[in-house]
Amino acid sequence: MPPPDPQRLQRREIPALPPAQRLSSMPAWMLSLLFHTGLIATLSWFWVARPKGTGAEADRPVGVAMVYETNGGEAYFLDHSGTATIGASSSTSPAAETTNNLPVADSMAAATDALLAGLLPDAGQSVGDPTQAAGGLGLGDGGAALGGDRSIPKVKTTVFGIEGEGTRFLYVFDRSESMLGHGGAPLRRAKSELLESLQSLGPVHQFQIVFYNDSPLPLGGLSGGAPKLFNGDERSKETAIRFVRDISADGGTQHVDALRMALNLGPDVIFFLTDADSSPSARELDSLLSRASRGGTTVHAIQFGSGPSRNDGGWIRLLSEGTGGKFRYIDVTELK
Repeated sequence: MPPPDPQRLQRREIPALPPAQRLSSMPAWMLSLLFHTGLIATLSWFWVARPKGTGAEADRPVGVAMVYETNGGEAYFLDHSGTATIGASSSTSPAAETTNNLPVADSMAAATDALLAGLLPDAGQSVGDPTQAAGGLGLGDGGAALGGDRSIPKVKTTVFGIEGEGTRFLYVFDRSESMLGHGGAPLRRAKSELLESLQSLGPVHQFQIVFYNDSPLPLGGLSGGAPKLFNGDERSKETAIRFVRDISADGGTQHVDALRMALNLGPDVIFFLTDADSSPSARELDSLLSRASRGGTTVHAIQFGSGPSRNDGGWIRLLSEGTGGKFRYIDVTELK
């Protein structure tokens, strides 16, 4: 075998590849590794963890909220630092917020007293002076203060077996001509029940009597404007006895004006007695129910009739039961 040619064994220098050719010559898996490593590092740099829950929330001031019913709707009292304010309802309930600092009891009590003084009538008014009670509430001369004096103990009294409880009582009794039927027994018995009920009232309680036919006639008359409430002292009861005994029956029957007069005085209880089937309109009945609801008045109704009841009481039952009261039908032929 001939020896190799020395010229062919000469070492040759391979020229260096440009940078672009170097990258293209790298394996595909290495390029993918470098790309994804860089992508993950970039995302890690911009990632910001967002804590869950309320731990990172800033502290917020928290107070006490109280709501009161006023003539204009609901008034809200919000207190954060012992300052009372009245405003519209907030969409966020203060009761839902939390805090580590409780309000000072003394400042809250003072703020609450200030608010109540602005919303409610003067608690220092004498209950025994019916000419001043609730004059600013539009209830008429002698109307009782809204909600009444809670220091006065309630009393129970009855009319024809129906018991009413409260501190202010109105008696609205029919005196139309039909009450003279059956020898006048309906009117006589109605008077007797009324006067007996009055004897249950004490000097601190209040009352008014409205007899009506075509128009209402209150105790004390209407010469001084709107009727007033009388205290249940002996002098007022004697006046009431004379008034009731002098009442005679005549004329027709108009219920609505008498009931409105009674409701305007803001009583706790109305004892309503009639022998008439004539009914007010649906609108008038709704108005009476609405007035009773606003004043917190319960209407107990007694209906006189001759013989067994021919209906379920109609609008008279609706009025009584719609105010939380009781209804009773009485057959006047059985009155003694």
